[in-house]
Amino acid sequence: MAATVLIVEDQILIAWHLSDLVEGAGHRVLAIARDPAEAMETAARERPDFALMDIRLHGGTSGLEAARMLFECWGVRSIFISANLDPATRAQTEPLRPLGYVGKPFLPAEVITAVERAVKTVAG
Repeated sequence: MAATVLIVEDQILIAWHLSDLVEGAGHRVLAIARDPAEAMETAARERPDFALMDIRLHGGTSGLEAARMLFECWGVRSIFISANLDPATRAQTEPLRPLGYVGKPFLPAEVITAVERAVKTVAG
């Protein structure tokens, strides 16, 4: 199954890299959102299967807040990608039923593995 993925990442080079990895694995990237508002606008239009979510976004905005809104409004779950995956941060994500975690810096195989696991979970 090919999934539709929303990337929420404020560092454009990382976002493009993630997009290349997701599309190279046979899935479709709906959009790259740089903040919670863009993520919500895209999700309202497109309804992604899941999101690749950075935890700390530009200007002090929170990927956790974006993930919460996506989950509460449309049931969209996230794979969290961040250099900040300490136990306290992971605990904050638990109510959102995360599909996985990938630490930054990441290897391409880590992202692809997380995406493939998420695809199986949302399809199953």
